[in-house]
Amino acid sequence: MSIDVEVLSETYAILIQHVPQKDRQEAADSLISVLVDMLGDSELQEFGGSDPALKRSLREYAPEDEDADDEEDE
Repeated sequence: MSIDVEVLSETYAILIQHVPQKDRQEAADSLISVLVDMLGDSELQEFGGSDPALKRSLREYAPEDEDADDEEDE
């Protein structure tokens, strides 16, 4: 099954309107934790660019990926 990033972004935009502002970061974190295994890097970056909370969630995952790459280089 392939997930279309545009459909995913549109769905997120609709649903996030029903999440209280104080809970939006936690909702974004939960969603990114699931999608990290389902989307490719470019798709994940594209989706993450659609909302500030998603961008913050992606930044939390990025340092882990960079650390793994740095260890492989050594």
